[in-house]
Amino acid sequence: MLALVALVSAALAASPQQLYETGLDHARAGRHTEAADAFVAALDAGGRDPAVYHGLGNALWRLESSGPATAAWRRGLRLSPRDGDIAANLDRARRASRDQLEPPEPTADLFFWQGMLSPRDSGLLASLFGMLALAAPLVRRWRGADRLVGPELVAFVLVGSLFAISTRAALVSEASVVVVAPEVSVRSALGPDGVELFVLHEGAEVRLLESHRDHHLVSLPDDRKGWVPASTTLSTNPGAPFPKPALVQGGIGGSSLGG
Repeated sequence: MLALVALVSAALAASPQQLYETGLDHARAGRHTEAADAFVAALDAGGRDPAVYHGLGNALWRLESSGPATAAWRRGLRLSPRDGDIAANLDRARRASRDQLEPPEPTADLFFWQGMLSPRDSGLLASLFGMLALAAPLVRRWRGADRLVGPELVAFVLVGSLFAISTRAALVSEASVVVVAPEVSVRSALGPDGVELFVLHEGAEVRLLESHRDHHLVSLPDDRKGWVPASTTLSTNPGAPFPKPALVQGGIGGSSLGG
């Protein structure tokens, strides 16, 4: 109890960067439970950064929590789509998973550039085009144009709005979840009347269609779908809370990781 109080007190006093560095120190010393605790504390303190999710995923994998590790890495990759280390770890985890499903791409259908740009990149571009939109009338006035509103203003506003919308979609979308229970029955309906359709195993990442009464309706790449308890899954939304490691440990064995 005293150790828990001390950890909470330290988390309240420390910055996300300090908590992240504490997690790295624990990881280097082989204290993976303490490392995971520190990384989650960094997230709770506002440090939702791909590096934090990367470290958290590594620590959870070494604690044999493959589902939560996959969710952490997936969140990190959504924040930094070009991070090769996170992508390599995710690929290794997916190949080790029992179901070996192709992961859903939550927003790539509408915003194709999200496979190349992080939310930070698209947010910066949204700001850039916003500033260009503000500057466009001033440039036209300086040039002595009859009208302050021209086609370039419309283009800047349109492109900036698209980047802003895609940034929000990348940060708040909960279009996919990862199974964190050893296995879960996917049923045709909520409650005891539902028929078992198939079984998913820890680490499977599936598309989230809707949520109702503490259950999720999920779908697979082959269009199979059904209901699972929400408590057996973890969102890949980088902005969602991440449970304490003690609540999600368990699963297949780990392996050596890159990064």
